[in-house]
Amino acid sequence: MTAQPLSLPSGVAARRGLGFVTSEAQERPITLTSHGKPIAVVVSAAEYDEQRRLLREMELKVLETVANLVADRSTMMTATEARDRLRAAR
Repeated sequence: MTAQPLSLPSGVAARRGLGFVTSEAQERPITLTSHGKPIAVVVSAAEYDEQRRLLREMELKVLETVANLVADRSTMMTATEARDRLRAAR
């Protein structure tokens, strides 16, 4: 998605209708607000699937890195070294 996110009061979204909200969500994320505070974000199904895929991919990388650190636990390292190894695994 390349368009800027849209911030929309929930009352305006309700008046515009679900069709408007879902149509806009195909182009850009929509943040629904109440009294100026975010209460929900509406994204397209494709964007949601992509975010879930990326999250799962990062989760697997973290688990793999932790497993490698545990396997290498006989090697002592500082917290900074462990952090650097986690970052390098990205």
